[in-house]
Amino acid sequence: MRSEPATNTNLVVFNREGIRREMPSLIPLYARHGFRHLDLNFCEMLNRESTLNTPEAEKYIDLLEDEKNEYGLEFIQAHAPYPVPGLLDREECLPLVLRSMEFASRLGVPHIVIHPEGKDIKDNIEYFDRILSSSRVDIRIALENMETENEISRSDELLEIQSAFGSRMGICFDIGHAHVLGLDIEEEISAYGSLMIGTHIHDNDGTRDQHLLPFYGNIDWQSAMKAFAASYSGFINYEAMFFSRTRPIAEQDAIIDEAMSLHSRLVALTGQIETAPLLV
Repeated sequence: MRSEPATNTNLVVFNREGIRREMPSLIPLYARHGFRHLDLNFCEMLNRESTLNTPEAEKYIDLLEDEKNEYGLEFIQAHAPYPVPGLLDREECLPLVLRSMEFASRLGVPHIVIHPEGKDIKDNIEYFDRILSSSRVDIRIALENMETENEISRSDELLEIQSAFGSRMGICFDIGHAHVLGLDIEEEISAYGSLMIGTHIHDNDGTRDQHLLPFYGNIDWQSAMKAFAASYSGFINYEAMFFSRTRPIAEQDAIIDEAMSLHSRLVALTGQIETAPLLV
């Protein structure tokens, strides 16, 4: 397990004032607080007014590349947009998914997280085969476990889909989703083994998908972190975007500092020594 802190670029994207910002305005903020390993949130594309959906998209990607070089960053993974009932169906979303794969590949991202759709395993194999056969770039897919019984959510289901694609697909384990379903987190982590190539780290109270920072819910982080340390070689990567939703934007620096501190606490549970972040 890597000891350096990592986060999705959506860590403080929400705030009480409802002010929305895109990745280029947030990345320097995270870098100043010591985050050097980032998960790019291409879910921004779900907003039809996103710059990524305009002719300025190429300049936007150029800016991300410039920030990567300026701050010495590593883009460790990315998250593709996904269908949203009433907003975007699968067919409408597919071009966005493919475009996000192109953006991620251009930025040197090793894999991109994509949600499965529904509960049918055969249908999902056909869906991901379509994605891979339509893609113009060679980037690995990280299949994410979802949070309801009506979705692909358990390790046996994800591993059956993954087995159809071999090295072209790994697993992104969302610990909060597993907790909402009451799954045995240690067993799920162990089941994925070396196929786990990414994580979504956040907390909740076990009743709903709250995406809080660790220790603000009731996940057993002691056992979870020991399981990660035993079988996972990647980053403990935050996807805790709702933690800031009820907080004023003026508190964003304090939230990022707290996220860094809590990451150190997580790593300490494994007995590993955390690599100190560089501040700019």
